Amino acid sequence: MPSFVPGQTVLVRDVFEGRLSTAFPQQVIADYGDEIRVLLTPGAQGHAPSLWIKAITDNDAEARSELHYAFQRRDWTVDEWTWQWTTRVAILYADRYFAIDPMWTDSGEFIHWYVNFQLPFVRTEHGIDTCDLHLDLVVKPDFSYVWKDEDEYAEAIHLGLVPQEWQDNIALSREQVLEMVHHRLGPFAEDWTQMPRLASTGPVPPGR
Repeated sequence: MPSFVPGQTVLVRDVFEGRLSTAFPQQVIADYGDEIRVLLTPGAQGHAPSLWIKAITDNDAEARSELHYAFQRRDWTVDEWTWQWTTRVAILYADRYFAIDPMWTDSGEFIHWYVNFQLPFVRTEHGIDTCDLHLDLVVKPDFSYVWKDEDEYAEAIHLGLVPQEWQDNIALSREQVLEMVHHRLGPFAEDWTQMPRLASTGPVPPGR
């Protein structure tokens, strides 16, 4: 697949066993081959699992847990969802089991780096695909950090949603990310005080 160009709109999808989980059009900031940076801003129209939307909008913990069982049964549904509240740059890798996402409030204040553990990306005709692996790490501006959703990750393993190969790579990735944080490497060495802005965009690729 050819490289993307800055300003190009691409479709970033989360796909599990060939089925769509999430999809949002995002703008390319940079394409370095094995690293791609994309920008997601409030108002972007995309798709997300129906149960996830219910969990977010109704603060429904049961719906969030039920989503794992829906994945296990391979029978989840997706609905339209508008990205809200934060601006995010996703720094995705073709050879790493995580993405690093600097995030800002709607007023432009840097919040934190959100590290999402996921499969290495693959390029598609309209953008890139990955797969969320249920575990996250939040790194604050002072470089303190907290693990997030470890209970959900354990449940996903119990339900057979995270094969052993993925678990092994996540274990290595945990150490890799913490080394990057401790030594201020990669995106953790960059100044993220200024929130990036959308450039003029091209046509939005098909959503699903």
